[in-house]
Amino acid sequence: MDELLIKAIIVSALVSINAAVAGTLTVFRRASFLVAGSAHSALAGVAVALFLNSIGFEVHYFAFALLAAVFAAFLSARASKYGDINTGIAIAFALSMAVAVIFISVTRNYASSVWQFLFGDVLLLTDDDFALIAISTAFVLIATSFLYHKFLFISFDPDGAEAFGINVHLYDFILISLISISVVSALKAIGAILVFSIFIAPSASAMELGKSTKAVFSISFIIALLSMYFGLVISYQYSLPAGALAALISSLTYFTVIARKMS
Repeated sequence: MDELLIKAIIVSALVSINAAVAGTLTVFRRASFLVAGSAHSALAGVAVALFLNSIGFEVHYFAFALLAAVFAAFLSARASKYGDINTGIAIAFALSMAVAVIFISVTRNYASSVWQFLFGDVLLLTDDDFALIAISTAFVLIATSFLYHKFLFISFDPDGAEAFGINVHLYDFILISLISISVVSALKAIGAILVFSIFIAPSASAMELGKSTKAVFSISFIIALLSMYFGLVISYQYSLPAGALAALISSLTYFTVIARKMS
């Protein structure tokens, strides 16, 4: 089997793990737009990194993307302290996109690189990209396993968590930061535009099908993995973009689940 295809299969599994963990926690937090906000905030960091590379600096996109996404997470967490978290996410989204457009406009020679970050390509990842996704996935899994119950507590009953002495805003920031790390790790594989479908649609479907929180995580992973793998198979056969196909499958799965529940 082709080495690139083997790598793509492994990366698809890693992205599915991130989608199940980060996507489900986002849905539990009732802040689904956070994934899109993180992806586009990361895109601003990527644009800055590409600009610095274009003027002679040698920097890696991941550090800048992660810094931008976590900074946006901080702004969103602060906004949730005084109002609606989705408003904070929306404003951070707008700010990030403004920064991204400005830096992309002055870095025209790197248009092809921007294209990959926008739409992704799981078949064109380098060994460095593969290592970053693997390390990020391991970190998110370990951190989530230690803080799992606190994340559930602040998501479902923030007032009760605060009454128990839990620093809700601190753990909210940690949660949003971990979601941001997951999103940034998947950015080059599936793109800033399509990451929302892969992370949110499987978890939203799992919420309708699962009878427990653990079941929701499991079902979300299965849907994300099957979407990624079917996308890869169709892409390999017909030379279509794998990320777009996976996003299409995961989105159609959600609407199918909703239609079955309504019938």
